[in-house]
Order: sequence, then C-alpha cells, then structure tokens
Amino acid sequence: MVRKIEYGWRFKYQLENWVDSGILSPLFFDSFLPRKEPMSVIAASVANLTYDAVSEVLSGNIGRYSFRMTAYSGGSRGHRAGVKSALADKYLHNQADTLSSRLATTSEVKDSQGRYKRRGGTLPPGHYVCHYLAHHHAFGECIRLLRSADARAISTPFYPHPILHGRENDFFIHGSGPKGSDGCIVPAIRAERFRLNKAVKQFAGSVILEVKNVSYQLPPELEHQIA
Repeated sequence: MVRKIEYGWRFKYQLENWVDSGILSPLFFDSFLPRKEPMSVIAASVANLTYDAVSEVLSGNIGRYSFRMTAYSGGSRGHRAGVKSALADKYLHNQADTLSSRLATTSEVKDSQGRYKRRGGTLPPGHYVCHYLAHHHAFGECIRLLRSADARAISTPFYPHPILHGRENDFFIHGSGPKGSDGCIVPAIRAERFRLNKAVKQFAGSVILEVKNVSYQLPPELEHQIA
C-alpha cells in the first residue's frame, strides 16, 4: 500500500514530469491524490477550463495537469513574431487593436478573391466541449471547440431575445502562424499548448471550456438607447 502524503506544487510538478517521461505509472501518481469518489466516478468526470477575454488568460485543471497561460483570440492577435510587412498587411495585423476586433459579434469578411477585408473578433461567450484532433489540415495537432447551446447566441439583459452573433462553429485552440486569430484561441507559449493537447487527449471524461468577459455589439435598434 502506498502511504498518502502531503505535497506542495513543486512535488506535484515533479511527479507529473515523471509520469510524462514514463518513469512513473499514472496509477501510481493517482495514489498520491486524495479521493472521495471511486475511480469509476473520476473516469467519467468533467474537467473545466476558463478563457477570460479581458485578461487573455486560459486557465483550469485537467486531471493532474494545471494551466494558467496567456492566450489570444480574434483580430489577428496571436500571430507569429517577425512576420514580414507584406504578410502583415495581407492579414490585416493593424486591426489587432481596434474595438471591433474585441467584439464577439464581429465576423471575418473576405472579398471574392479570398482576401481579408475584416478580421474576426473574439470568440463568443459560453461553453465549448474540447475535442482533441491529432491532425488538422491547417493547424496540425490542435483542439476543436464544439459550441454548447449558450455559445450559439449572446444572452443580455439589454435585449429580450438572444443576440445572434453570426459566427461559424469552427473555433480551435491552435498554434501561432503568420495570420493570427479570427476567434480561435492561440496560446502564447508553444510548450504549454502541447501540454494542453496532451491533457485533453488523455483525459477520460469531458473537458468543458467556458469563455467569459467578451464584449459584443447590440442590435442597431438598441444602440441609441444605451449611453
């Protein structure tokens, strides 16, 4: 029998590294963690992540993994550093600091040749189910975000009905590239993104992401009523 012990975050982080390197069995790691539920309940549990659009922080816990990282969403933010000026102009990096790029109701717009006219804003608030993808044709290994009902429209006390944001169901958590984000979440640190991919892939239950503190535009008929 393994004796339960008290441990700080440094010891827990070391155990996590041993599991990742194959030195320690995940079941042995689990034996250090205090439990009130049987393993069958734990295996069917839900892990929770939160993306705060104002602070641009993605945080939460998935099994033995803990996360708190800077991540970007919308307006070309999160693009790779050192992008040449021609590509920066093509992908409208100058929209990163605009108000519209921070709104969940701002959809991306392209012309008939597929050239950007407007970058998409921050992804809409609500809950998303995280689904691990080993390979995406554009992003490679990534996490697809599948919208729950509350992420399909924006509920607000200023309007009697949910506001349709007009965004597609094609958001991901993926790596940095020359384009940046049109609403997808792009972690700032590559190693942390890989670690997140691994945690979602290995977790036996569901991983739910809550997106909060996202700005939005009211329908035109209400704009003059809100000062």
